Amino acid sequence: MARLDYARKRRMLIYAVALLIGVCCIVLSACNKDAGVYDVSDKGATLEVNHFIAKFINILYEGIGNIGWTVVAFTVILKLILSPLDIWQKMITRKNAKAMERMKPQLEILQAKYGDDKQKFQQEQMALYKREKYSTFGACLPTIVTLVVFFVIFAGFREMVGWKYANDYQDCYNVYDQTMTAELGEDWENEANAELFAAAKDKAQTAVYEFYYDDAQVESRSFLWIKNIFVPDGWQKAVPDYLTVTGQQGMVTSRITGVQADEYEDVMGKVLGTGGWAKEGKWNGFLILPILSLALSVISQKLMSAAQGIGEKKEKKTFKQRIEKLKNLGAPAPAQQQANGKEKKPDQTQASMKMMQYMMPVITAVFALMYSSAFALYMLVSSLTSTVFQLAFNLVFKIVDKKKAQNPVAKKAR
Repeated sequence: MARLDYARKRRMLIYAVALLIGVCCIVLSACNKDAGVYDVSDKGATLEVNHFIAKFINILYEGIGNIGWTVVAFTVILKLILSPLDIWQKMITRKNAKAMERMKPQLEILQAKYGDDKQKFQQEQMALYKREKYSTFGACLPTIVTLVVFFVIFAGFREMVGWKYANDYQDCYNVYDQTMTAELGEDWENEANAELFAAAKDKAQTAVYEFYYDDAQVESRSFLWIKNIFVPDGWQKAVPDYLTVTGQQGMVTSRITGVQADEYEDVMGKVLGTGGWAKEGKWNGFLILPILSLALSVISQKLMSAAQGIGEKKEKKTFKQRIEKLKNLGAPAPAQQQANGKEKKPDQTQASMKMMQYMMPVITAVFALMYSSAFALYMLVSSLTSTVFQLAFNLVFKIVDKKKAQNPVAKKAR
């Protein structure tokens, strides 16, 4: 009964921590209805970001001057800050992998002995985990921490997108207003002469176009092949239209308020539908970031999986070979399995971990495809640094294991 209590306590701890982290993620990234929303009704107001991640990115941007390289620098700095936690995670993973390597023969014996008694098998399995100090919480900790960081950073980039949409529109409106005022006076909105109003409007829209594509403005939005880093790297328009900036289409996570469709289209009239690639210049990019993010995420998950399965042999054993191995270990082969010659289904924990290995790349691809290029760039650089770090970690401990294997004293101690 004590063993069962231990197993229940471990499961309850994992569920409680996972629930707490999930609630924190929701609070940080979803429950704040004002997050990423900026009111542009007061064109003279100064808009500032509120999220601490967005503020930090803004500080870096003031020194670097290009938003794309700012995101790269931010990602590397964040990785360095989180590196102690990352190392700790990897040490836990390595410790678990070593423990699982030691326990594997014993688990096969337990599976053979209690194959038809699932409850008894789980009790004995958890008791074995406790003796070998295998942490079931530590096995899922890397994924939990990754998700927490992911949602916190996502909330920060969401703020950046809404802030940039609002500032771009405010700046363009001020240029438009100044030109209309110079042509028609302070009360230009009530100009009765349609011909004069149309001529002034055309001149104001031209001024907005020239301002929007000024070298400094282009530099503040573009990065390598991407025309607007605050828009997804794909078929989306380089200049967001009214429905996009107000959150009525696309991923409704950042938007502006306090502007009507006709006003927005008047101010941005000559800018909308310009500045991109492909047909009619509407494409913001070429889907390069989403593809690279997906590929690197898959590689990163593979490396992590390899680290978690350190020491395991890849070859598949036939049923007869498994029975022979169990006999050599002194365990009776289960009669039911001998009769039908069928293997048992994979362990649920392993199945869950395998599912997460597929889930994380899919999540990464969806966000890279549907959300801003800035966030996709963050995910790409983050996956790249994680991959390099994992390779270095694996190499270092491969050398350590090799030296221990060559040392008789260390080998005997193990």
